[in-house]
Amino acid sequence: MDLLKAARMSPNTLAKLGRNEDVSMDVLRRICEYLQCDVGDIMEMVPEKDGV
Repeated sequence: MDLLKAARMSPNTLAKLGRNEDVSMDVLRRICEYLQCDVGDIMEMVPEKDGV
């Protein structure tokens, strides 16, 4: 809940993160600012398979 408040995220955005769904770069930026880290520290790019 601290992250939710500090990054000014909605509960829906937090739920999306929990389901590995897309969120905006702005949300990722705010999370990184709160955690004092780089975006590469909190996410990983995984190529989508054909037909997904």
